[in-house]
Amino acid sequence: MNSRNDKKPNGFTLVELLVVIAIIGVMVGLLLPAVQAAREAARRMSCSNNLKQLALASHNFHDTFGKFPYGMLRNDNNGWGHPEFGTPTVSRRYALMHQLMMFCEQQAFWENWDQLTFNNNRLSDPRFGGDGVTMDPTNATSAVGQTLANTLRCPSNPGSMWNVSHSPTGNGVYARGDYFGCAGQRGYPGFNATRPSLWNPFGPGSDYPRPPGGKSTASQARANGMFSRCIQFGMRDALDGTSNTILLGERAYFDPMFDQCGPPATTTMIGNWGWVWFGAEGNAFLGTGVPINYRIRSCADMADPVRYDDRINAFGSMHPGGVQVAMTDGSVRFVSESISALVFNAMGTRAGNEVFTSEN
Repeated sequence: MNSRNDKKPNGFTLVELLVVIAIIGVMVGLLLPAVQAAREAARRMSCSNNLKQLALASHNFHDTFGKFPYGMLRNDNNGWGHPEFGTPTVSRRYALMHQLMMFCEQQAFWENWDQLTFNNNRLSDPRFGGDGVTMDPTNATSAVGQTLANTLRCPSNPGSMWNVSHSPTGNGVYARGDYFGCAGQRGYPGFNATRPSLWNPFGPGSDYPRPPGGKSTASQARANGMFSRCIQFGMRDALDGTSNTILLGERAYFDPMFDQCGPPATTTMIGNWGWVWFGAEGNAFLGTGVPINYRIRSCADMADPVRYDDRINAFGSMHPGGVQVAMTDGSVRFVSESISALVFNAMGTRAGNEVFTSEN
């Protein structure tokens, strides 16, 4: 006869429990990176689809009007001209992505936009649930405050769907987009007398001064990408080949040092760039004269006007290792951040006569 003390105890011993916990921990440690990688792959595919849709919209615009859209349409009465310079509609203004909306199933937005008086689009609009009085509302009730479609946002990019700054009163006024037109080697600033710019990406504006006014002055700029200010280019202008020339790309909105070093010199944050409907160079263009995923490294960088301009120009993404771009032929390509600077520069220009072999 067996005694009661000879029976085996029920359940797990402490050692067995610890072993099971350790095994589960190892499995979670192995699976979590795989799950994160799968999620990022899905986000990257969604971003690629967005760029593909925007490139297709650009092509449909080209088919309709014979040229791609303006990179931005804006008049300052000096140096850039305007296709309607000197006429009553000289204030007509819109940015690249706005022009594409009629080809992105956003016809209603296009029709509701005030083409002649831009500031009317900044009013809180009853058609969007607004009061018709407030200027620059922060509740997305103005035409420029609407987030129209996920097509304009990369799911890997962090942050608000609206602009953010160190000034609370300036937050949430404009919808923030993640995709930009390629202006060539330089897209920001529009013009500068001492630094490279959209007007002259090779040197200061004093090297190539802007002519005064006129309808055709924009065409005199040295801007060398597929998009520029107050002028349109077409397929025939891509002399380097449509498969070799970047049309569109994305900007990364994660730069802690940029955000940290702003005050007191500026209230801006990196999330304050990309006002998708506003129509200004830093909100419309990127340039290939800056390394992919360039970040502000120190407050000294932030205080250096050229380095600051570099950050606004930089193509970048939160996809590990590079950035996605749409080429002028409509294809979408992932470009590694280790690409040769010479090759990347060549990919940005429409007619640079560069000979290169793609590394990607």
